[in-house]
Amino acid sequence: MSQPHSDQVLLSTTFEVRWSDCDANKHMRHSAYADMAAHARIKFLESLGLTDEWSKQHQIGPVLFKETTEYFREAHLSDVLTAQIEAGEPTGSDKTITLVCNLYKDNGELAARISVLSAWIDLVKRKVVPVPEPVHASPVYQPLKQS
Repeated sequence: MSQPHSDQVLLSTTFEVRWSDCDANKHMRHSAYADMAAHARIKFLESLGLTDEWSKQHQIGPVLFKETTEYFREAHLSDVLTAQIEAGEPTGSDKTITLVCNLYKDNGELAARISVLSAWIDLVKRKVVPVPEPVHASPVYQPLKQS
């Protein structure tokens, strides 16, 4: 699988596979893919202005409802992976979004795809709230079209 067109990519960042990312089979362990995708998602949210300081000020933070990983190619120690964040399928809700993180090897092969269903929680009331305005105004927020 090849890399998508750049107009679909909302954020791109690279990671080097570390010793601690590998398992006894001498390839990247499953949870390291999730860690890289989570870091890339946070970088994307920060690019929208949703920093740790913003979260403290507004008393809301992101939460995951579902995470799905598909594996396509092995990654090994010292490989460099490019993480590309894209908008996922519309959820039809003003409280949730889907994000996709594709992890590509240097040769352009897709190593893994991590998709998440995400929301925001009020850190005081512990209740889900509508997506924050910076997300609402971004290409990630895709409510279903009314017919």
